Parts: sequence; C-alpha cells; structure tokens
Amino acid sequence: MAFDAEDELIADRPKTKPVMLRNWQQVVEKVDFAFQPIVSPHTGHIFGYEALLRRWEDAGFPSIQALFDTAWDTGNLHTVDMLLRAKAIKKFARMPDAKRLKLFYNFDNRVVRTEDYQPGQTAALLADAGLERDTIFLEISERHDISNADYLKDILVRYRSQGFKIAIDDYGSGFAQLRALYECEPDIIKIDRFFIDGIDRDRRKELFVTQITAFAHMIAAQVVAEGVETREEFLCCRRLGCDLVQGFFIARPSVELPERTDLVPVAADIAADTRRQSDRDDDVVRSYLLDTPAIPSDINPVDILTYFQQNPDITLVPVVNHDGEPLGVVRDSEFKAFIYTPFGRELLQNPANRANIKRFLRRCPIADIRTSLSELLETFVATNALDGVILTENGRYLGVLDQSALLRAVNERNTLNARDENPLTRLPGNSAIYRYAARALSEPRKRRFAVYFDFDNFKPFNDRYGFRQGDRAILLFKDILGKALSQNDWFVGHIGGDDFFAYVQSIDFEVAVEAVQRAQAMFDAQIKSFYDQETRDLGYLIGKGRDNNVTKFDLMSVSAALVRIPPERTDITLDHISVEAAKLKAIAKNSESRFASGLYDSPCAPLPVSGK
Repeated sequence: MAFDAEDELIADRPKTKPVMLRNWQQVVEKVDFAFQPIVSPHTGHIFGYEALLRRWEDAGFPSIQALFDTAWDTGNLHTVDMLLRAKAIKKFARMPDAKRLKLFYNFDNRVVRTEDYQPGQTAALLADAGLERDTIFLEISERHDISNADYLKDILVRYRSQGFKIAIDDYGSGFAQLRALYECEPDIIKIDRFFIDGIDRDRRKELFVTQITAFAHMIAAQVVAEGVETREEFLCCRRLGCDLVQGFFIARPSVELPERTDLVPVAADIAADTRRQSDRDDDVVRSYLLDTPAIPSDINPVDILTYFQQNPDITLVPVVNHDGEPLGVVRDSEFKAFIYTPFGRELLQNPANRANIKRFLRRCPIADIRTSLSELLETFVATNALDGVILTENGRYLGVLDQSALLRAVNERNTLNARDENPLTRLPGNSAIYRYAARALSEPRKRRFAVYFDFDNFKPFNDRYGFRQGDRAILLFKDILGKALSQNDWFVGHIGGDDFFAYVQSIDFEVAVEAVQRAQAMFDAQIKSFYDQETRDLGYLIGKGRDNNVTKFDLMSVSAALVRIPPERTDITLDHISVEAAKLKAIAKNSESRFASGLYDSPCAPLPVSGK
C-alpha cells in the first residue's frame, strides 16, 4: 500500500489525553482569519488570498505557534486544524467572485501524525461552501523538516489525487532539499521574505531568487515572492520572473472582506506604467501563439484518442479545469500505444481511467502572456520544455508557444528592436522614444517627469582623444543611467550623439531630482579617468575653440533639464516638452549645478524655473 509509511509512524504521535472538544470549539469561535491578496505583478489582477490567523490572544494564546503547539501536545491538532479550516473556507466563500479565486491555507505538517487524523474532510468542506477542490492551496512550511518525511510525501500524493493544490511556503528558510521539492511536485513555491527584503539592493539575494525561480519553472511550478514591501522590490521581483507577489506594498492582511477581488489598484497602476517592453513582446508573442483548443479535465479519455486521430498535426493538447486554468498537457504519444493494441479503446473506457485523466497528464511550464520573451526563452531552455510553454492571461489558458514559434518570436522581436535602437548604446532611439512618449503622455498621471541630458565640453574631449574615446564616454553615461535610474523603472532613450532622454511617472519630484543628480555626480567622478594625468592635475583641458583660438575647457560633465508635466493633461506632446527642455537646458548649462527644472504649462505661458 502507498500509505503504509504513515502507519509506521503511529508511535511518533502524541499520546497526551485529548482536551474536551467543546473547549477547542470555543477557541476557534474567538479567533478570526485575515486575508492578504496574492497578485500578478504583470497586471495587478488578484490570483488568490492567503488566510492568516488573527485574534489568537483573545483565545488565551501568546502566539499562533503556541495555539498549534498546544493542540499538538494535547493530541487534537487535526481536530483543531479542521475546525479552523472550516472557518477559513466558509469566510473565504463570502468574498465577491470567490469561485474564481484561490485560497492559500497553512498546513501544519504534524497533522498527519496525530491520533485523530482522518483524511477526506476538506473536499466536503469545499463542497458545502460551493467551491471546487482546486480552490485551495495547502501551504506546507519549509520551516518544519520535510526533507525525509516519506509519509508526508504520500499524504501529498493523496491530496493531489483528490484535486487539491500544493504550495511550499517559506522556501529558503529551513530544511527543504531539492529532492523533497522534486518529489512533492508543488504547484507553487513561495520564497521566504528574507530573500525579498531589500532584494533591489542586494545582488546575492537577486541571484538566489533568480535561481529558485528558474528551478521552479523547471518543475512547472509558479513562484510567489512573499513580503514585498516597496515599489523597488515589486519591480525587481517582476523583472526576475516571479509569477506572483504578496506583501504590505500590495495590501496588508485584513479581517474585513474586500469589496472588490478583481485587481489591486497600486499593482495595476505600476503594471500599466511599466508596460513598455512587455507590450511589444506581448504583440509579437500573440502573433506566434498556437491557438490549440484545450480540453476539459473531466473529458472521457476515449474522446482524447479520437481528438488526436482527427487532428494528426497536433502532438499535444492542453488540459484546463472548470475555470479555464491550465493543469498540464496530454501528449499524443501517451495514446498511440492504445491505438495499436487490440483492446486499446476498451482499456481507455476502464472506469479507473475515465475517473482520473491525471494519469495521462504531464506538467508543462506556465507563464503569463506579459512575461518578456527573454524570460520565456530562459524558462524554455532551463526546463528543456520540448512541449513548449503554456501561456495564460489573467490566469486563464490562452495558447501554447512551442519551440519553433518561440524562436521565430524572439527573432522578430530582436529585428524590431534593432530598427529602433541606437547602434552605439542599444538604447531606444528616436522612433522608439516618440512612440513611447506618445503613449505615456496620453495617459493622465499625477506625477510625470521628462529629463533631457546633454554633455558639456564633449567636442574638445572628442577632438583631443578621438571618437573612439568619445564613444566610450557615451557608453559610460549609458551605464551610469542604468544604475542611477534603475530603482524606479525609468524609460531611458538615446536621442543621438551625446543627448539622452529619460521619463518616469508615479514617483515624487524630490525622488526624481535625486536620481538625476546622482547620475550627474557619478559621471563627474568617473569621467576623470578618461583624461590623461596632466589634464586631470590641471583640472581643465587646453584645446582650440570654435574660433580656432586656444581655450581652456572644463572637464566633461552632463547638464540636465527636468520638465514637470502637469497632471491629468493629455494634450501634451514630446515636441512641446522638447521646446521647454531646450530653455531649461540653457539655464542648466549656466548654473553651477548644471541642473534646472520647470513646470510645463503651455507653449505660450511663462515657465517657472529653478536651478540647484
């Protein structure tokens, strides 16, 4: 039997005399559940909610852990867990559109070792609440040792066979081994908040999350970044390929049920603000997406065989649940054996096969349609995904991107980018800048800033040291902009020569100014090494001016003109901003700080300016 290992561990279960059931019922009546949303960083749409226990102190416990430890010590952990599970499910079912959402419930690994353990009750609780079995994700914390628990693996297999989902919680915080994760086949891996805290400033954490995300996608699991508390962490997690995010930056847990469960505005706004490259990738991917019709998970296996016989060009077919969410794929090769056996169709008609299509189901990497092509390619290579990648939109099946389609999409994207890139810096060129600005300026935002950068004393430097060294100075500034402006997801373009353009929205004016002046200071410090020692010692370069006379030129620097764009205006164009930026740039070049800012009003109105 598959579950004999569980019986062997009966001796490990606590033998303490159970507490009276009515006392635990009173405890559960006093506690409550708060719900925290888990959202897509690509769209801001809500995937589900984690149920978090609250008001345990009202029941006389100093902590959540103390409540569960007491239940364990008294031999009632399973009873208590089922009472709490019933309460969480019942409350969750009252949410708007609950049937579309997922419920994440923390599962204490010790439950399966209690004397009162009785499997099979969760399905009944969900049915009573009008919810499907795949609504619930049982979160197994890595903080408890799961690496050698064969009985736990067997229990998870049983939960899976019943249609429940599995999530590994707190990944990176405890005992879990890759083998355990591989054997448990989790649907979701939640990365511990320690690795998310400050990830935008910690290269080692970034590398860790990158590797875990790649591993998760390799086993067709999705990744949730826990504990996201800042915009910068949010953007970093999305850039690294995390499928979902959760944390105070998105929303704090609340015992009050939400009024809307479609999306979280703060995440949706950022997704809309930062959709530049993904929009282009989105368009390209959609044009190559294989619109392979999906089949429902309750289909008769004989009908799948007929499907493949009628569609010989299709080698795999996605399988979706009742909500259109992909579960995996079924390959034609799995059914060919039945075609060539005398009783193939009879075998497929076997009640065991008809009742459980999962024996033919194979896992496949899943990604949101707004995932960049670079990330899709990395997932494809890391997983050796011969079947391709299933793409979804707002969690629902959209189509399949196979190997051939993916390579063609990447090639087209690269071709399109090459047309719009500056050949030296590979930054968006004039066409891309105008296209981006037209879209960004057409959307009213409370805070929007455009910045023009222009080198000072570039020509004398170029004349003295040659155009190759001049190109290196331009590339230096390009790299500096990437570092100085990275935290708030600026758009950066290269107009040409030594002129650069940057745009950002949804951040404070002071934050924008600080980022711009940080870039200027970094260039001042690093460009000195491009001059010879004698010139560095002098602090200026001696060369010929435009009148061909010998002149002293200051070392190269960068002037910046920042235009504050009025909120809610949608009639402003990049040409309007360029005119005002030219005025500000003249002011900046004559100021000590080489910086000037002003609020754009209209082409004819006076422009308030300030230099710092």
